[in-house]
Amino acid sequence: MKIRRHKSKKRYLGEKNVYEYEQLSIGLPAKFREAVEPFVGKDLDMNVKTEGKSKVVIVLKPRENVSANRNTP
Repeated sequence: MKIRRHKSKKRYLGEKNVYEYEQLSIGLPAKFREAVEPFVGKDLDMNVKTEGKSKVVIVLKPRENVSANRNTP
């Protein structure tokens, strides 16, 4: 499994300026399909922690109040 980086460029103001941003994505193996399927299409809260120098833990939870602010303090 790899974390992939995708850089995008969007032009605006009549092609004069460029807005650039990057997105990170993770492809999930098919063996996790059944575990992930109930969460597809739902708003999720994400928490990312590093443990040591070689481990990343990503926790996804369904959002309880979908209309609440997405920024967490």
